[in-house]
Amino acid sequence: MTHYLVHAALTTPFGDDGWVDLDALHLHLGLLMDDGVHGVVAAGTTGEGALLEESEVATVVASAVQAAEGRIEVIAHVGRASTPATTRLARAAAGSGADAIMAITPWFFRHDHEALLAHYRAVLASVEGTPVLAYNFPNRTGNDLSPELVDTLAGEGLAGLKDSTGSPERHAEYLDVAQGHDGFRLFVGSERLVRQSLEGKGAGSISALANVQAPLLLQLAEEGSEVAQAAVDRARAQTPDIPSLKRAVAERLVEFGATYPVASRVALGG
Repeated sequence: MTHYLVHAALTTPFGDDGWVDLDALHLHLGLLMDDGVHGVVAAGTTGEGALLEESEVATVVASAVQAAEGRIEVIAHVGRASTPATTRLARAAAGSGADAIMAITPWFFRHDHEALLAHYRAVLASVEGTPVLAYNFPNRTGNDLSPELVDTLAGEGLAGLKDSTGSPERHAEYLDVAQGHDGFRLFVGSERLVRQSLEGKGAGSISALANVQAPLLLQLAEEGSEVAQAAVDRARAQTPDIPSLKRAVAERLVEFGATYPVASRVALGG
């Protein structure tokens, strides 16, 4: 069986002052490395990245790179609603030493095929030499990356894609695209599709659940069994959202005498 990666979609801790708690972030990253994850995505959806100021995204990414010490991959999520903001953050993340850049589609306003192509071409050009991954989550953004568009971008240097459509049919289409491009890494964002991803020779999972149950994801990656997938599904049902994930992270860190704040940026009013 090919080596299947498990990356944690990293949560972002906020202190009592409402700003990012970098000490808690470092402690959590240390625990994830001990768990055996292969990498993290900083400032993504689970990290409440859309609610972070640009300076906070840059700080979270730089801090994750520092804490990882080259032991695991750090993918910086830099997606913003506009192309200039996305490329600005992409350059900052690349300059901080992030191993790769990931950008969700622009959100709120609808964009056609050509506009999305232009967006990702600009991101690729802004960080030449640093791998760029696209990120598709149409239920949140209102924009969708077709398999044809991903195929075109993969031919122009796009290094990979995170698929959070939650659609088995769409994931199968993306798997077909990935097979046509050497080195293209297709990650699945929906834990319930990990087994499909694994069997289809996907690159790995970028998982919110891995913040607290990385061993279950790693076991599934190793075994590929229905039993292991069912165990992941049950664990995800018990931690279905960001607040429950943060509480579970806090409970884990208490065992090590550490404090992890559970407040979300949403609860603090943005």
